[in-house]
Amino acid sequence: MIKSVLKLLAILVIGILIYNLFLGTDEEKQGAKRIVGEMKDVGVAVGDLLKSEKEKFDKGKYDKAVDKVGSVLSSLRDKAKDFDKKYTKRLDELERKRKELKDQIDAVSDTAGTNGETSQTKSIKQDSKELLQELESLMKEMDSDN
Repeated sequence: MIKSVLKLLAILVIGILIYNLFLGTDEEKQGAKRIVGEMKDVGVAVGDLLKSEKEKFDKGKYDKAVDKVGSVLSSLRDKAKDFDKKYTKRLDELERKRKELKDQIDAVSDTAGTNGETSQTKSIKQDSKELLQELESLMKEMDSDN
């Protein structure tokens, strides 16, 4: 429903811009040209952002993040052993997920050369976000029990 409304709104805006660009008054034509120019600037900026993120991904930005998560997990595992064994199973599960994520990143890095954000990189970003949320939840739970 919302998608349909947004699509209709986009079509309506584009239609008005085209009308104003070709059939509008001089003032409307200038306004439409200004808007089209700004849209081009936004498109270029988005393209630059995607290229920048792709370069960071290729340089190992996410590898470093996953490695940091691994060091946090090992630190938490040491603390969990000290005061409660019930967390070690969850930590083992998080470590397994971290290793899977690392393998996915390595696989995508091996097939570098694709432009833009692929479904694999979207999946990796989503998986890493979920892993961090689970880790944060576990840390809060461990902190409240301490």
